[in-house]
Amino acid sequence: MALPKKNMLDLKIPLISLGVFIGIGLIVWWFRHIMYFYLFTGIGFLDFGTRVLVHYYPKIRQFLRLCLQLLLGSFLLFWLGLVIGVNFQFPEIFFDAYEGVVTGALIQLVVARLILPFFLGNAFCSRACWTGFFFEMTNTKKQDKSKNVPRSKIIAWTYLISLVCISLFVAFLWNPAADIETRKWWIIGENLFIISVGFILTFFVGSRAYCRILCPFITISGLISPLSLFKITPINTDNCTNCKKCDDNCPMLIDVNTYVINKENK
Repeated sequence: MALPKKNMLDLKIPLISLGVFIGIGLIVWWFRHIMYFYLFTGIGFLDFGTRVLVHYYPKIRQFLRLCLQLLLGSFLLFWLGLVIGVNFQFPEIFFDAYEGVVTGALIQLVVARLILPFFLGNAFCSRACWTGFFFEMTNTKKQDKSKNVPRSKIIAWTYLISLVCISLFVAFLWNPAADIETRKWWIIGENLFIISVGFILTFFVGSRAYCRILCPFITISGLISPLSLFKITPINTDNCTNCKKCDDNCPMLIDVNTYVINKENK
């Protein structure tokens, strides 16, 4: 028996998402290796399945999203990172450039931070970022609603430029990209640094502090995300009761309620 029309699943966005991932996989396969086709296609089907499950089980949408984020984040960090030696962090882009190679860091920048934000916003942050998952698990509701300092472009770009300068200096003296074992230790060190700084900042500037205030990838993707095909678009704002349930349900802790009240797109 067919489902009532109001309960029918709209596959438009899930299929667009799947198509984007498969398309990216084909392109990267063409330039690099078939491994990337399997990787991005697999991520696409996982995302597709999660979106379908969320439709039928909306009450556990955050749980499903966190499961996806844990699964993808663990795979990227532990298997591709610590086992194979692929570093996805920002400084690796410049380590690789100094060696004249292209690896996961640059691919993540182009795919997850420049291409995907146009179609899906900062989906990587809420569905695949392992440090983002850690920050979500260590934040409390009290911290989430306390003193979330807004992102400063000056601080964000200063941090990004500082990372570029430090990365080039390190690459010149002792490039981690030249040796796989050194690269693996560098992966551990970078992630411990990000987690430590982000965890400490949480107590001063609010939840997911590193992501909101410093993350260089978000700084770059922020140039593209305003052009995204999918945005927070307030509809019937006069009917808003200011219950702020939209804020509670937003995986990225965006102040959705303010955008609704001010009739702004995000």
